[in-house]
Amino acid sequence: MRRSTALVTGLALLTAPVAGWGRTSPRHQIESRHAEPRTDPVTTLCKGRVQLGCRAATWVAADTATPQFAVAPAPPPTETLAQALDAAYHTAPSLQAQRYQLRATDENYALALSELRPTTQLQISGSYDKTVPGRTTQATRFLAPSPIVTSNTLSAQASVTQPLYTGGRASADRDAALAEVGAGRALLRSTEGALLLQVITAYTDVRRDAEALRLYRANLGQLEATLDEVKARRTAGELTRTDIAQAETQLNLARGQHNLAVQQLEQDRATYAALTGHDPGELATPPELPGVPVTVGAALDLAGETSPDLDQAVLTERQSRAQIAVAKSQGRPVLTLNGSATLSGQATPYYLHNEDQGFRGGAVLTIPLTNGGRVGALVAQAEDRDAASRLGIETTRRQMVDNIVNAWNAIATAQRNIAVDSAGLDAARVFDDGTFQEYRAGLRSTFDVLFAHSTLLNAQVTLVGAQRDLYVAQATLLRHVGLLEARLLLTDPGLYNPDADFRHAARRGALPLAPVIHAIDRIAMPGTTAPPLQQPPAGSSPPVVATAAAPATAAPVAIAQHSPENPLPGTTATANTPTKPHHRRRSRQP
Repeated sequence: MRRSTALVTGLALLTAPVAGWGRTSPRHQIESRHAEPRTDPVTTLCKGRVQLGCRAATWVAADTATPQFAVAPAPPPTETLAQALDAAYHTAPSLQAQRYQLRATDENYALALSELRPTTQLQISGSYDKTVPGRTTQATRFLAPSPIVTSNTLSAQASVTQPLYTGGRASADRDAALAEVGAGRALLRSTEGALLLQVITAYTDVRRDAEALRLYRANLGQLEATLDEVKARRTAGELTRTDIAQAETQLNLARGQHNLAVQQLEQDRATYAALTGHDPGELATPPELPGVPVTVGAALDLAGETSPDLDQAVLTERQSRAQIAVAKSQGRPVLTLNGSATLSGQATPYYLHNEDQGFRGGAVLTIPLTNGGRVGALVAQAEDRDAASRLGIETTRRQMVDNIVNAWNAIATAQRNIAVDSAGLDAARVFDDGTFQEYRAGLRSTFDVLFAHSTLLNAQVTLVGAQRDLYVAQATLLRHVGLLEARLLLTDPGLYNPDADFRHAARRGALPLAPVIHAIDRIAMPGTTAPPLQQPPAGSSPPVVATAAAPATAAPVAIAQHSPENPLPGTTATANTPTKPHHRRRSRQP
């Protein structure tokens, strides 16, 4: 009785006139209400025409809720982006290693300063002699009180050497070392920016994967509820086993997607732990990044002043330019002052007034005359390296512009995608709910329902990915502009100060007269002007691609299925080659 009543209400469309079916009289319509239902269990009315696989749900109550895409709420956060950045800034071994590399570079400046500082040394030597004469010597020394002769001596010498003028070499080395320190600091900034960008990327990846995992779980719940309803309708005789197979197939595919989402989440969690030194907790929503330029032109202008990559290239060129002066100074005169004090005499018994004392002071002027072309070769070599460094600046600038433009376009694309995906998500929700309602009314098939579920899931996951892409693109833009640094992102993070290590290295062994000596050494210092850059000459005609040789045949080439196994002689060992010991064999004695 329940089934007959449900068929009258659920399949009422079967009694209505439909295009292509022909007209029916009112009497026939009344009689059809009391007629038996169609005996064909497959053919039903769907979307205004006869189709297969669409039936009205005769057993579902009108107020029964449709399977919902219920996403579990995110757990309360236990970790913020600021904590992740601070942990990476203080514990990342790559950044720590770069700081020590900078400290080692600071010592090059100290080495350059030592070239104009005095060097002192003290040399002490002592000796004891004992002579036992033979008979011949004793015969000549018969009046001597003892034939054995002993003596002991002690000498000490203190010397000091002060370079007064090195032809400008020491000053050029100092300029080169100072530029090298600046390039090292720029490299440290670049390393820090790259690390913080990796942390932000890993942070947003973990949040995206966790949200996607909740979405996949919600999709599983929705598909399981849909499968239960499909099975119930199959039991009621309204659907076929094909509908159940469709629902089960989609559910199993969703379980596979869920498993991949779990793998991706754990993979990104491992990356996060490698960067910060600990597993991520429940990550909070990241705040807006400070200092994001509002236009691409502003970003490019700002990068010209603050980009660490461009700063490193400029300072590297400055270092190589200083090496030109170093090379030229090889042929300059060198003036050195030296002095020494000597004390020598008997060691025992020791009396200072019996010791010989000597004092010496002088100046040594060394003037190079010929060097076999060595200085000219060094100068040419330094100029060529400086030319390569100048071209490196333009290479870095072009790469910087490319990175900034790409990051800006990624921001613009992500913003547009968020707007599109948000609208698409709203439509997907209506599509999913409406499709199931029509499915129960017999206007949609099981495939339509499963497709609507999949569409809703994809819309949710795509929106989450677009939101992540926008944040990472903004961080990437700040990285290439030079604003992705702990001192700008965090408040009171406990920053590393490279100036302290630099001052410690520069003050080691310093003397009050050092500024005077440096001023003397800069007198007539060689110039660092480099020759203009050159490029290959232009061709005599407009360039064209060389004409390719005509193929021997127009037939497609065969697939290569063999790789040659002919190594160069002497580059590999064979199985029959005896193993020789690393030490040489001793020759046999006869």
